[in-house]
Amino acid sequence: MKMEWTSYDKQFLPPVLLGILFLSCLLGILLRRRSPRVRAIPTALIALVLLFLEVIKQRWNILGEFDYYLLPFHYCSLFLPVLTLGELCGERLSRIFRPIGTCMAFVVSVAMYISPDGILGNATQYFGVGFRATHTILFHHLVVLYLFLVIALRLYRPRLRDALSVAALGAVYVAIALPLSYRFDTNYCNFLFSEIPPMESLRLAAGQGIYTALMTVFLTLGIAIGALLYLALYRATASLFRAVRRMACRASGAEK
Repeated sequence: MKMEWTSYDKQFLPPVLLGILFLSCLLGILLRRRSPRVRAIPTALIALVLLFLEVIKQRWNILGEFDYYLLPFHYCSLFLPVLTLGELCGERLSRIFRPIGTCMAFVVSVAMYISPDGILGNATQYFGVGFRATHTILFHHLVVLYLFLVIALRLYRPRLRDALSVAALGAVYVAIALPLSYRFDTNYCNFLFSEIPPMESLRLAAGQGIYTALMTVFLTLGIAIGALLYLALYRATASLFRAVRRMACRASGAEK
């Protein structure tokens, strides 16, 4: 896995991100005075589209040359149940799963823009040409859109305890996906081997057991740390906006 962006990444990712930011800000402005239920309609639509895309992918996989790697046992596959429960199953479940989905979306979005190859592979090169690449791009950018919509539509305020929820979900994911990786001999979430050269060198040197333990820690504590980082950024940004607003109010009062 390479940290640098390819020429295709540079041509594709920035304009798409700008489009996502524009759409999120626009919906945030248009729906700012609406009820929380109305403001949540765009995120509910994203959950529905993700489910629709997954149905298409699995139908394509089953009817074509079946590949265990396309089954929904990757970390990002967790967005399917999490967003379904958080956006389509009522307010009670939304209070539990929307925070988890938002923190997960933050971690995946940051990882994607730091190292597109690690999340998207070569999908930016073959978007619109091959089904797998097109699905990969659409799926992960809907996750990014979900994150920005939750922020723009003021649907969730991060809390410290949400990091624990994300860590618990990571532990559940490991308990399911790790044995399936060995059962299907398929490298879900790099459980069998790592595409990151330093991690792969560590696996070869330290052994599969230690490597598996490190991956388990990463998918629990590491994801929780990402959630805490999101909380810190959210609070810092909120404090900055409050400070700017106070300064503007004081300046306005001084003019009067």
